[in-house]
Amino acid sequence: MPIPVQIFAGFLGAGKTTAIRAQLGARPGERVAVIVNDFGEASLDESTLAESEPFRITNIPGGCVCCTAPEGFVDALGAVLEEKPDRLLIEPTGLARPQDLIDTIRRCAHADRLEMAPVVVLVDPRSLSKPAYAAPTTPGLLREQAQVADVLVANHSDLCDESDLEAFRRFAAELWPAPLAVHVTTQGVVPGELLDWPEGEGSRAPREMSGHVHDDAESTAGYRARSWKWSPEVVFSRQRLSRALLRLAEGEAGAPLARFKGIFRTEEGTSRLEIAGGTLHDRLTSYRRDSRADAIVRAEDDGALERIEEWLHGALLSEAELRVDANRVEVVLPDGRVHGVDLDVLRELPDPIPDVSSRFPGRAGSAARLSSLFAHLGLPTRGRAVVVAGDGFVSEPVELDVLLQGVLLHSLDGEPLPASKGGPFRLLIPAAASAEPVSCANVKGVAKLVLR
Repeated sequence: MPIPVQIFAGFLGAGKTTAIRAQLGARPGERVAVIVNDFGEASLDESTLAESEPFRITNIPGGCVCCTAPEGFVDALGAVLEEKPDRLLIEPTGLARPQDLIDTIRRCAHADRLEMAPVVVLVDPRSLSKPAYAAPTTPGLLREQAQVADVLVANHSDLCDESDLEAFRRFAAELWPAPLAVHVTTQGVVPGELLDWPEGEGSRAPREMSGHVHDDAESTAGYRARSWKWSPEVVFSRQRLSRALLRLAEGEAGAPLARFKGIFRTEEGTSRLEIAGGTLHDRLTSYRRDSRADAIVRAEDDGALERIEEWLHGALLSEAELRVDANRVEVVLPDGRVHGVDLDVLRELPDPIPDVSSRFPGRAGSAARLSSLFAHLGLPTRGRAVVVAGDGFVSEPVELDVLLQGVLLHSLDGEPLPASKGGPFRLLIPAAASAEPVSCANVKGVAKLVLR
């Protein structure tokens, strides 16, 4: 059986460590492994479990395991799995985007030995209502972390007043999709029954891969509604999905649209897509539980919802379509046009970098400047892009002025860059390129640069 892996996420000071300690105390006799990530000098504790201890703690300091090259985290996963624990608990740093960690787990070499359990996100309600408890970046990051939550926990309730708890209740109520559970507690205590999937949820639950599992299409005050849900393994084509929803926004379904909103895992990231006022709004989201959509139309045409379902089904990617050509990098323009770039093109670009070691200590090989590539292809230099790796990793959007300071590492000792070094193409961006950490600073096996 796969080992349940549970993430305890939340901003700094929310009580993640306390919550994990509470879980360890509540699981006597169960072999629980813990991976903790924090900033500090890099080290990895490889000590084995003592026979008298029910758990093992592996610490990964020196950076965020949710960032772009989490080799230490994947290595730690492999070492922990060798101990055959009953459950694995993971505490990422409070500055982390837990969705990146979920994506790493789902795409890593150990994925078939792991089962994602509900993600727990802890919040200190005071950070929502009292500025003194919130760092300048807290509100946006808090919401991003909370979108991932299967279980959203208000911790430190004994230190909160009613205005703090009311702020938390409003915060939780605004999330869509809603968490599976919302819990108010002290000392990080979370009931054990919330840490396993309820019936009908989770990746082990039976679920149609390409059809709706909830139909609410009865006429109500002249409207018909339907909801769809797909398992997290299903991937949509972002381009086909966008075209389908543009048709829907333009009224081609055959009945006036009252509302459409959905979250879809695409090959270019997980996007929240909504139609409002005849306009399609598209933005990345940190939600990872599944893909889902809700549609409401006027009841004039009984076939409108069926047409929407057919269009959504047509946007699904087959396994063959999900395979990438490792011998080239695709640059995808906002209108869907694609430029394919292979090793020969990169080697012929002007102003090459024969050896990247002077700019990126610890790295070696020849690289092409992304600024040279964009100039060669006549691409825009303003806007944003996401970086997509062949294994499914998708970065957060990055400004092009930051991306264009990066390089594509493509050769080592005159030969194509091997996969063991992040090849065939590895993206590197110098730390000085941005005042903020960027999630595409070091991406192995780059497959696409998608302009937004």
